[in-house]
Amino acid sequence: MSEVIVSKFGSAACSTPEMIRRAAQIVMSNENRKYIVVSAPGSRSRDEVKMTDTLFILNSRYENREDFAAMMEQVRSRFIEIVRGLGVNFDVDAEISNLKKNLFFGKGNDFVVSRGEYIMAKIFAEYLGWKFIDAASFVIFNRDGTLDREKTFAEAEKVFNGVANAVIPGFYGSIGGTGIKLFPRGGGDTTAAIVARAVNASLCEKWSETTKVYSADPSIVDNPAVIRQLTYEELKQLTYMGINVFHEGVILLMQGIGIPITVRNIHDVDDEGTSVASELPADSKRGVAACIAGKRNYRIIHIEKFGLNRLTGIGQKIFSIFTERNIPCEHYLSGIYRFSVIVKNPLFDLKRAEILQAINDAVRPENIIVEKNLSLITVVGKGMGTVKGIFAKMFTGIANAGIKVRLIEQGTDDLNIIIGVYDDDYEAAVKAIYGAMILH
Repeated sequence: MSEVIVSKFGSAACSTPEMIRRAAQIVMSNENRKYIVVSAPGSRSRDEVKMTDTLFILNSRYENREDFAAMMEQVRSRFIEIVRGLGVNFDVDAEISNLKKNLFFGKGNDFVVSRGEYIMAKIFAEYLGWKFIDAASFVIFNRDGTLDREKTFAEAEKVFNGVANAVIPGFYGSIGGTGIKLFPRGGGDTTAAIVARAVNASLCEKWSETTKVYSADPSIVDNPAVIRQLTYEELKQLTYMGINVFHEGVILLMQGIGIPITVRNIHDVDDEGTSVASELPADSKRGVAACIAGKRNYRIIHIEKFGLNRLTGIGQKIFSIFTERNIPCEHYLSGIYRFSVIVKNPLFDLKRAEILQAINDAVRPENIIVEKNLSLITVVGKGMGTVKGIFAKMFTGIANAGIKVRLIEQGTDDLNIIIGVYDDDYEAAVKAIYGAMILH
């Protein structure tokens, strides 16, 4: 059985006729690239609004009974320019007429916005001479807006059965039989993952302007090493800390079926990019510590009471206080007489007095201390916890830089270690850890 590749092209790859031709050349350079998922046209300059945002504005103006004619013409002229530049026979005016009709029929924001991907995919399919498959025919949402995975997978397998090549719009699906529902931003990646599962792909690749995944933030560390290989478990840790390589829905879908994914640069097709799989290759020469990532601006709430560790249900009481106020507890630490909760500011600060009063009422602590301006830094690498001396390197580097560590947390999965430092020490800590763990 031949290999099958599903390729997702982001908004940059669909921004101009020249970029679309480049994407098409990539597709045709490998006969295994059989299914293509596309985004709406992206910005051609820093000042230009993306097609997706233009359609958001257009629908908002219609709903607010404001003049939207100029926005509609902007959408029309953009697609006309793409069609003429590609030299394809495609009736843009018919699509715009259909958009107007459904706008007047009150199809809603999700339908209007989805037309960016929908029309772009039809143009791309015409240019390649491939079949167009509407994502609404197989991506099914429940009434509550969540993806109906079972129905989606079943429908996708039926839709793609016997289809040799196809172009599919990303970012949306159907809801209630006739409606359109958008994924969150970045959801086109999830569409590609669904297609990859349906066709039993050997690879799912994402082409965008993202060059590579770095082992540290390039704005902090000069010329950080490139990560060429990651595992799904490592990528989940990095995604939590804000490194947005793939939409988190993609990671969960692809990890479950074991299909590898790669991120590639549309401007540099010779670069191999970064690959993600269930396990690192047997011949991988990558270091154990793969990446350093972090976030600033946390709060730690320390709740102190003698004998706290012997009280039944204390954690549940404290967590419920935050849960009832829709504030996630990102981490917690417990000791003999202290229970500490780490939350993100400004969520906590908005309800600070209310939360502290609730803790007082529920726990009757001897003291509550709120520590602010905390940054969390994580070092991610599969099997880190089993390598002797690796954390000694980390803390030696931090100590030599004169940085005070406020907390240490190591997961039981041997994938990462998290430390807390003050915000003012964040960049210095990242540099120190990078020098101690990645460079050596």
